[in-house]
Amino acid sequence: MYKILLADDVKLTLASEKSYLEGRNLKVFATTSAAEARELAGVVQPDLVVLDYEMPDMDGAEVCRQIKESAQTAHIPVLILSMRDDEATIRRCALAGASGFVRKADGREALLESVAKTLGVPRRRHVRVPCQFTVGIVDDGRTFSGQVENISQSGMFLMATHRFTDGMALRLRLRLPGVDEEIQLLGEIVRSEELTGGNHGYGMQFLEIADEASREGLKSFLSKSL
Repeated sequence: MYKILLADDVKLTLASEKSYLEGRNLKVFATTSAAEARELAGVVQPDLVVLDYEMPDMDGAEVCRQIKESAQTAHIPVLILSMRDDEATIRRCALAGASGFVRKADGREALLESVAKTLGVPRRRHVRVPCQFTVGIVDDGRTFSGQVENISQSGMFLMATHRFTDGMALRLRLRLPGVDEEIQLLGEIVRSEELTGGNHGYGMQFLEIADEASREGLKSFLSKSL
């Protein structure tokens, strides 16, 4: 799971952006302080820093410059969000070392597009809903269990202690909150990563939804959760 450090001094905006990015299977660390963002970059070592340009104690370009000047954080790409769109501001951010500049007026989809481009990952076609519930896993007749961290119409992020390999197809059985019927799916592991505590994380893409009841149950859960 990619880690994003997000800084915006407007709490409501910060909460909205954090929720939006977390729904896309991104781990978000958030702060309203520019100075704290600079410090957290070294501690958290995120895959990407997203900074609001208009912050009172230090603007986004200055935070970016300081991040890029530190040997500990110089490798971390930085995106800057701004209400401005003048060439002088955009140029200042570029000179500070920013990998990209996103106009807030272009909306959250523009932010997601820039995040995906900077990280080098494809944009998700469907919103992933954060959740926590157990799933049954069947692999070659053997049964395991795991924990679902988020789910969408096309895939999920799964945590399990058992090690599977990329490209494996697994049969999944789960009960979603508020859905009467058990959901049965066939999913392929498209990404795996090592997690703490002996756990493994798996990005799953659904290859097949067993029946119409499973399809409608998943759709109903997602519509109520968004």
